[in-house]
Amino acid sequence: MRQLMLVLLFASTSVSFVNAQNTVSNHASFDALVTSYTKFRFTDAAKALTYATKAKELAILNGDNEQLALTSYYISMCQHNLDKNTMALQHIESAITQGAIVKDSLFLYKCFSLEGHILSELGEDSKALIAHLKAKELAENMEDHLYVIAPMINIAFIKKKHKDFQEAIDIYKSILIDVNKLNSKENKDHYSLVAFTNIADAYLWLEKTDDAEIYNNAGLNASSDTINPWAYYPLLMNKAIIFYQRTQYKECISLAKQIRDSTKLNNENLYLTSLFYLGKSAYHLNNYTETINYLEKAYAKMNASDDVDGNEKELHKYLALAYSKDQQPEKTVFHFQQYSALEKKQSIEDLKLNNETHELLDVSPLKTEIDTLGDELNKEIKNKKQYFILSIILLLLLLSSLLFYRIRVKSVKKKFKELLKKVSELENDQKQKIVSRKDAVSDENVNAILDKIDHFERTAYYLSTECNLSFMAEKLETNATYLSKVINRYKRKSFTAYITELRINTALVRLKNDTKLQSYTIKAIAEEFGFKRQETFSRAFKKHTGIHPSQYLKNLHKNDESVDES
Repeated sequence: MRQLMLVLLFASTSVSFVNAQNTVSNHASFDALVTSYTKFRFTDAAKALTYATKAKELAILNGDNEQLALTSYYISMCQHNLDKNTMALQHIESAITQGAIVKDSLFLYKCFSLEGHILSELGEDSKALIAHLKAKELAENMEDHLYVIAPMINIAFIKKKHKDFQEAIDIYKSILIDVNKLNSKENKDHYSLVAFTNIADAYLWLEKTDDAEIYNNAGLNASSDTINPWAYYPLLMNKAIIFYQRTQYKECISLAKQIRDSTKLNNENLYLTSLFYLGKSAYHLNNYTETINYLEKAYAKMNASDDVDGNEKELHKYLALAYSKDQQPEKTVFHFQQYSALEKKQSIEDLKLNNETHELLDVSPLKTEIDTLGDELNKEIKNKKQYFILSIILLLLLLSSLLFYRIRVKSVKKKFKELLKKVSELENDQKQKIVSRKDAVSDENVNAILDKIDHFERTAYYLSTECNLSFMAEKLETNATYLSKVINRYKRKSFTAYITELRINTALVRLKNDTKLQSYTIKAIAEEFGFKRQETFSRAFKKHTGIHPSQYLKNLHKNDESVDES
């Protein structure tokens, strides 16, 4: 659900391969076979595959590498349209090999783009990302903005799919800038709608509802259900989700029903999404029977499809909760087990693709509780008489985990408020950057070093990743041993503790006031404040503040939103 690739859409057909094969003339030329392939490639994939296969046979007889590359691409395209992606991958790899021999950049660009789509269909998003990056590199060398935009959209889609929402948003926003360089108004309008739809969708995943509404309204104003329904209905679904996130559940239900009725026969993803939000909204209105009805319909559709649905995990969560309210313990346990299994699988895949380990700092305790519960449930499920008892235990565990989570959140909020007071003091108290001179300092050499330390702090040399004792001694034109003694005596701490404290205090102030900096990854923030390794920064931040960097950022965002609302 809510997965909006919107690039390189391929048609498929149900015409028999055997019947199509009987129509191919054994005496047709290569050009004639390609012409026949072109005629049927969007309307009858099976028939087009027959012509492409016959053309490849001639290419092999001719020993023509260019023909071999082209026909391998055609065959792969047809097999992809027919959902035969394993075979499609073999042929596109062959096309890439032959294309490298003939050195046709545009052809290779198309091959890597198709390979990326095939790999995504096969669940190989890491490899798909590499393919789209190769297509992007070829497009940049061709200096055609249109060719660059398509792989960028696909890269952003994969990022969004694996929960790297902020980076996906940044890519889509760059696409909105690049579309202005296109000559064709049709292309400008198309790719602008793609960007508007996906930016809104990504903001909704981040629960930044107001930001989502801005881009979603821009998309709705540029689309309609008759001219470009491929964008209009996803945008309309986004609007329903906006209602949901604002707890306007009745409005969400009304709009979701309209989308359900309009997409039931021609857009399975949107149809499933509408059922999903109908079920969730019904749950929040305490209509548990309706929740079960809507979500079970969605679950049946998911089971009948080979596609992976991004909301299946949450669907199991709401089904478990609804069945619990309806006192059906066996089904409650089943859906919580499904939820737990998907949580593990998706977390591993997302971490593998994005390599963003700082996200682990904010994992909800609910996940840990459900993971621990799994083995116990599997042992006790055999006795049906104990289902009701297990349901009660499950609910108690859930309530306990929620209570633990709230306690942790309150603790973090308390520490965050204390930090804000400290940051205010750091902002207002300029003495924190001046060396303490409470001790009488009669030594002129020491006085000179203390003045240089004062200047060193004001110029923020300590934010350099190369800043160590030798670096600072060189800047202050003194020797490291003497400088270390001065810092130990007059700063009353070791050199390492002194530099670390300066860096963390600076990070606290700048992160509070710089919204752009707040959007950086933890790794990038660490480097910004002089730390070579993300782990070192996180440990130092936690030691000095009592919370992780990601928790500080999360509370800053919430604080900014509450200020905006007031």
